[in-house]
Amino acid sequence: MKVIKMNTPDGQYTLPLQKVAEHRANEYTDKTNPSWKEEVDFVMNDDFEGIDWLVNNTNYEDWEDETTKLNSDVKVTHDDFWGSSEDFEILEM
Repeated sequence: MKVIKMNTPDGQYTLPLQKVAEHRANEYTDKTNPSWKEEVDFVMNDDFEGIDWLVNNTNYEDWEDETTKLNSDVKVTHDDFWGSSEDFEILEM
């Protein structure tokens, strides 16, 4: 399973990339359209697009209930959080 690992002011968390891919696909089409799966697959196969969509089109509050805490290592401040894609990476778990 692919996840997005993110540094937050409260530690490091993961978020399933599938959820981000589906969120993006829902913005472009609906699930009944055959291109919906193509949109999901695009994000699942392009690591940059998932992080880009997450950072530039959503807020952390949109995903807070979907995340899983990895550890309490703080590597970003409140001021820097969610402003740069540098604090996000795709992992295969």
